[in-house]
Amino acid sequence: MSPNDSTAQGLATMASAGFEFASSPEQVAHDVRTMWEHLGRPEGAFEAAAAAIAVLPQRPEVPVALQARRREFEQAVGINPVEVELAAALAARELLETMARTCGTR
Repeated sequence: MSPNDSTAQGLATMASAGFEFASSPEQVAHDVRTMWEHLGRPEGAFEAAAAAIAVLPQRPEVPVALQARRREFEQAVGINPVEVELAAALAARELLETMARTCGTR
């Protein structure tokens, strides 16, 4: 399975969002494993999902002069800071790599 596969990207997004919204690693793993099982336990999905973290859409860059304004806007509408998103993505990749080693195949 490729990191560009919709299944891999869906699992990657689920894991990253779980960490972004402060779920525990155990809860994120449970949710991702449940989705994987629902999808029929596709072989190689966790490895592909871990790689897919790197190709998930990122926020567009803004000039330094506009960063404070963007931060104010994001706070006003409840968007997490980019640092939270990046930390969540790293935690998700680590979890997915671990899941690939421990439960990866049928």
